[in-house]
Amino acid sequence: MQQGKVVKAAGGFFTVRDEHGEEYVCRARGMLKRGSKSLIVGDNVLFEPPQKGPSCPDGEGIIEKMLPRSNLLQRPRVANVDQLAVIMSLRSPDCDWQLISRMLVLAEKEGLFAFICLNKTDLTAKNELSKIDDLLDNYPYKVIYTSALNGTGLDKLEECLKGQCTVLAGPSGVGKSSLLNALQPGLALQTGTVSDKIKRGRHTTRQAELLTLQAGGSVVDTPGFTRLDFSGLDGDSLADYFPEFEPLRGQCGFRDCRHISEHKCAVQEEIGISLNPMRYEHYKSFIGEFEKQGVY
Repeated sequence: MQQGKVVKAAGGFFTVRDEHGEEYVCRARGMLKRGSKSLIVGDNVLFEPPQKGPSCPDGEGIIEKMLPRSNLLQRPRVANVDQLAVIMSLRSPDCDWQLISRMLVLAEKEGLFAFICLNKTDLTAKNELSKIDDLLDNYPYKVIYTSALNGTGLDKLEECLKGQCTVLAGPSGVGKSSLLNALQPGLALQTGTVSDKIKRGRHTTRQAELLTLQAGGSVVDTPGFTRLDFSGLDGDSLADYFPEFEPLRGQCGFRDCRHISEHKCAVQEEIGISLNPMRYEHYKSFIGEFEKQGVY
């Protein structure tokens, strides 16, 4: 058997790339198609290549075993990545700051490094960018500005991707595939437009796919989404996934402080000083969701 990585999954077939870069179309043993063992992009596997060789279109390999995962994101559903790049557009569609925080919470839960790419600066006036800079004061994650149209920030994005396996996540229409095409035109990924009626992007990426970058590293291009829940989390652990709270741990007046309305709360005292106010509002909103669900 050989070791490889699932780089694409569609219609019960899995494209597996071996250690030498050769790709094989494979089927999986029955036990690897169900429940928590269901194969996804990013999984490392042991497989038997097609007996007729990779050049034969009728030859199918067999995936025999899935190796242990180092991490797992539920949405986008991918495994064994190094980092998360949250891709958002500043215009068309407008930036969803709370969805960004949701994705960052899930990245923290899986121990993934994360950064934010704000795309379509070509649609944004300079005074608007200045306001966004103010909004992001004391923001705890790296933020880069890009434009797939005019090339702004592509060098910075490429540097962030180099040498890493990165999952690109964000709503439809924000320019994930367009950015990849701008970085590496040979990928020729399909791109779409934003609906004038609902102001959302139309899906062009239909399933997750792991792509190799010529500059080094790899990316998982994923279908867009606009909703994301916190399945598997509870309010008690939420503060652990806001890294900006960590320097204040143990400094609140109450050991079980929720950082909402308690007196002598070190977190509340730092809002607008060392803590970003928008991020804190997202934290409060998420706590409210947990309370409604009865998981706090």
